[in-house]
Amino acid sequence: MVAISRRQVLEYGQIAVGTAITATGINGFYAPNHIADGGVTGVGIILQYLMHVPIWLTLVVVNLPLLWLSHRLWGGRVGLRTIVGTLLLSLWVAVLHVHAFSHNVLLAAIYGGILSGVGLGLVFRARGTTGGTDVVSRFASHILPVSMGQAMMVIDFFVIAGFGVTFSATKAMYSLIALFISARAIDLVQEGTAFARAFTIITAHPDVVGERIMSEIGRGVTRLGAHGAYTGEVRPVLYVVVLRSEVTRVKSLIYEVDRNAFVSVANVHEVVGEGFRRPPLEE
Repeated sequence: MVAISRRQVLEYGQIAVGTAITATGINGFYAPNHIADGGVTGVGIILQYLMHVPIWLTLVVVNLPLLWLSHRLWGGRVGLRTIVGTLLLSLWVAVLHVHAFSHNVLLAAIYGGILSGVGLGLVFRARGTTGGTDVVSRFASHILPVSMGQAMMVIDFFVIAGFGVTFSATKAMYSLIALFISARAIDLVQEGTAFARAFTIITAHPDVVGERIMSEIGRGVTRLGAHGAYTGEVRPVLYVVVLRSEVTRVKSLIYEVDRNAFVSVANVHEVVGEGFRRPPLEE
């Protein structure tokens, strides 16, 4: 008997919720307004308009060989999650009979893109996919000198170009808006908001600055060995990640110690570890 861990249950539940959200965006915004953010869904909307083929049927028929390819290339675990994600998306598109939330194409592009992106982001975060261009672009990245993202962009471009030919250039342009919003929503769900900031600090008093950050802010500090390229002198670099609410306090503390310190601050989208988010559950 195969044991199923709590993490696996949560992830497959997340795939189910994510595909339901994506299907709501397809049925409630994309299909009624003849727009999409590319992919097999876009092909399905075009075929529904031209040949009255149900979108869910296109999702199943187009994805069947892609599911086989996924299983052959990446093995049982990834293949199973792809199968589950693909079939659940097809199922939700077939059974979620929602009326059009809006016939304003701009609103449909915005909110359809948000729902599609949030849903797909949840699926990706659960280490699954919904087949379609995800599998094709992954395969292309293995055999061609392109990234998965670049391959997906090319595929989506041709699908959206098909909207321009089938419907109108205007619908294609709205579909580009939906694609952009969907991509941003996927990133937001997978990476999170920029709730933290990473400080890189070069100072003449690294010991004092590091000790004060640890004692007064309560954040760990990593000291990196470095050399000044011009002087050749040893210049330790301090690295620390803090919450947005702590940024001003850290800056004030640094410049109280060293007015000539060199400081750079960068957005951090996801932080896993002590003082922030706990690591994912073990298998």
